[in-house]
Amino acid sequence: MKFYGTGAAEGIPNPFCGCYLCEYARKHGGKDVRTRSMFRLTPNICIDMGPDALMQSMLYGDLKEVEHVLITHTHEDHFAYHMMEVRDMATDRKAGPMHYYFTGDGYQMIKRFEDSDYISSGHFKRLEDRGVIECHQLDYGKTYMIGGVEVTPLKGNHFGNMKENAANYLMKLADGRVVYYGCDTGPYLDETFEALKHAKIDILISECTYGGGEDSYPNPGHLSHTACVKVFKQLLAQGTIDSHTKVYLTHINHCHTADHETLQKLFDESGLPMQCTVAYDGLEII
Repeated sequence: MKFYGTGAAEGIPNPFCGCYLCEYARKHGGKDVRTRSMFRLTPNICIDMGPDALMQSMLYGDLKEVEHVLITHTHEDHFAYHMMEVRDMATDRKAGPMHYYFTGDGYQMIKRFEDSDYISSGHFKRLEDRGVIECHQLDYGKTYMIGGVEVTPLKGNHFGNMKENAANYLMKLADGRVVYYGCDTGPYLDETFEALKHAKIDILISECTYGGGEDSYPNPGHLSHTACVKVFKQLLAQGTIDSHTKVYLTHINHCHTADHETLQKLFDESGLPMQCTVAYDGLEII
């Protein structure tokens, strides 16, 4: 498991921004430079494939073995449709299509692509017909076997371009470990907390878009450090996570936040019983 990108829509540094954090990232580099969100779950499964995937593959490993892409939602920083065409341009690629998975109404974006003369110059349907890609619709709360992993999409408190709830993925790996990928979401929906009562999570990957900001951030569809702590405490109380759960924070933006070291200190001093690690691009989970 590897974080290919741990930033939000604008990345860090935002190319147009001169705020403290963007200037700090330009000067110090390292863990404070964040590309758009992408996570390699297994050699054959990625969660999201955004506009930085080309560069990320050069830094952290090529995508030749990827067969399945779980899309959280249809915002452009998580789903860059041009990567489908990039696969078509490969002259020596893995046999069979690369499978894309969309939850709920997010799948309707694919239907619009098929009917458009402006997306991929009208060739989107050709990519499907030629077996370059294959798109699938998933239902919230239903469990699927995808690439050797049990995958259950749950509703995140965040909405994509098709007004679909972002999919937060509950996954059971072949080795038995349970991973929850909660990105993008604001404070969890009641039905999501309820669904997670029946889970015992070994690895929790949580968004922390507004980092060191307080709860009064402008977009309720994301979490800050303080909001994360509240969510984690409820998951602890209902037995979904415990002191042995490994927690990683990702999808961090440049506003309402803190540099990597400061944000890590906030979580270290939060009083939570489990270790919370602020992820960075290239971080690998063993």
